[in-house]
Amino acid sequence: MGKGKDLFGKYNDLGKEKGPDSEEYEYSCVLFQALLMVGERKVFEMLEEAEETGKKLQLQYTDNVKEENPTPSLVVLV
Repeated sequence: MGKGKDLFGKYNDLGKEKGPDSEEYEYSCVLFQALLMVGERKVFEMLEEAEETGKKLQLQYTDNVKEENPTPSLVVLV
């Protein structure tokens, strides 16, 4: 799990460095939301898998949500 934790830190640091209008910042926000949704262990495992397969984590929302600020329902690799 050390590698996943390191990856999380790396993406968080990149987001801070690049600032709020960057892709890196947006991804760090996705990772933090995923952490709240599924927990540390799962996010770190998913980050390791993403690193190995060239994918990223993404939040998914239910199709029938019509709220202004919908709540994500799943974390997936894309």
